Amino acid sequence: MDKQQQDIFKRDETSAKTQNMDFNTPPSFEGGDPGGEESRNPLDRRMKIFGAICMFAIIVPLMISGRSTVYDSSVSAQNVLSSKVSAAVKAGVVLLPADEKMGAQDYTVKHQSTAEQTKIWVWDYAAEDGDYVQVLVNGVPFTDSFMIKHKPKTFVVPAIGDIQIKGIRDGGGGITYAIRYEVNGKSYFNGTPEGEFNTYTLVR
Repeated sequence: MDKQQQDIFKRDETSAKTQNMDFNTPPSFEGGDPGGEESRNPLDRRMKIFGAICMFAIIVPLMISGRSTVYDSSVSAQNVLSSKVSAAVKAGVVLLPADEKMGAQDYTVKHQSTAEQTKIWVWDYAAEDGDYVQVLVNGVPFTDSFMIKHKPKTFVVPAIGDIQIKGIRDGGGGITYAIRYEVNGKSYFNGTPEGEFNTYTLVR
């Protein structure tokens, strides 16, 4: 074998070794294994945060909606259903789980207060079923119509004159509401048809 043939043989042998090394060496990725722990952690954290947000969004409304209404079953509260007037119950008391037809009635509210104005509280003492009312003073609209709920709405009105509660929309079962006057400390449990109103005449 001459020198030229020896050189060709050595080059072929070196090339074959290099190819074998390339074939047996696993590929490397700059910056680490793309499927490794380092690259998965940020994605895992994002998925966990997203899952926590979704869980929070589901649980909170369920907790809120799951709060049951507390009905006052005391003797004084139950007496209200027959007397319709009471100084023994607080504003916001809930007596019934559903509306019951109650005859509309007007009242004279006598008091000894020298104040020019007084607070009133208006609320739904039965089911929150979408009843809407409006407060009028001496026949003039004093408020916009609003939905009565168990939580009382508070207004400041004249201590002398006519305060009227007008039925705007019956959510079902009749419009039943209660109104409490600060000047005499009494609550009145009443009802009114749509388009009609109850009058409370405040006098000293």
